[in-house]
Amino acid sequence: MIRLVAAEWLKLRTLTSFWICAATALVLTPSAAAVSGLLAAVVLQTVIVVLAAVVPGAEYASGTIRTTFLATPRRIAVMTAKALVVAVVAAVLGAVCLMLAYAVVTPVDVRYGTVVGRWAVDIGYCVLVALFAFAVTLVVKHTASAVSLALSVVLLVRLVLMVVSMMFGADPSTAFWNL
Repeated sequence: MIRLVAAEWLKLRTLTSFWICAATALVLTPSAAAVSGLLAAVVLQTVIVVLAAVVPGAEYASGTIRTTFLATPRRIAVMTAKALVVAVVAAVLGAVCLMLAYAVVTPVDVRYGTVVGRWAVDIGYCVLVALFAFAVTLVVKHTASAVSLALSVVLLVRLVLMVVSMMFGADPSTAFWNL
C-alpha cells in the first residue's frame, strides 16, 4: 500500500494542473478572504474540487488508467491510494490556505482556541469536499463533467444550509459558512 500511495503522489505532483491549482488556492483564498469570508470559502472549495477531480480524471482522459490497473490489478487498492493522496493534499492545502485566510480576516483579540477549533472543522470539510469530488469523478470518468457536477452539489448544499440557518435566526456574520 505504501508503494501505491508513493506512486499516486508521484503522479499527482508531476501534473501541471496540480501546481496551478495549489498556486491559485494559495493566492486567491487569502485575497478573497480580505473581501469576504464566504468568497474565500467558495474559492477554496472550487480549487479543491478541481484538484480532486483531476487526480483520477487525468488518468481516465489519457488512458493511463489501463496501465495502472495492469501494473496493480487490485483496483480497490489503487483507488484507496488515490483517495488517500487526495485527502492528504486537500487537508494540507486547506490548512495552509485557511491559515492565511484567518490571518487576513481574524481580529487580534479573538481567542486562540476558537480559531484552532474552527480551523480543524474547516480542514475536515475540505477533505470531505475533496473525497466527494473524487468519488463523482470515479463515477462519471470525465474531469469536466465531474467538476461541474461536484461543484454544483457542493455550492448548492452550502446555499441551502445558509438559507435554512438564516430562517432560524442565525447571525450571518458569525455563521459557519463564513471563514
